Amino acid sequence: MLVYQGGIANVFQVDCANLAPFGRNAVRLFQSDFRACEHFARGCGTMGAIVHSVHCNKAGDIIRAVWDGDLDNAPFRDSMLPVTLNTKGF
Repeated sequence: MLVYQGGIANVFQVDCANLAPFGRNAVRLFQSDFRACEHFARGCGTMGAIVHSVHCNKAGDIIRAVWDGDLDNAPFRDSMLPVTLNTKGF
């Protein structure tokens, strides 16, 4: 999961693509600026991972926060280049 968060982004490995933290068992693989995380997520997808892009408009550690799949309404959407690979969408 590529999760946009304000001026940074995170790439998490998850057991399931839940927006709520239940059963997700998220493990952060990478955290950086948007572009670096987008490139990292594309690399994961190239290697066969299923990649979904979501956002979370919260401060701090978002590993147990609720994430939002509505990227069109993300406050920082103009700076995002969402990644969805090896899946038909979220």
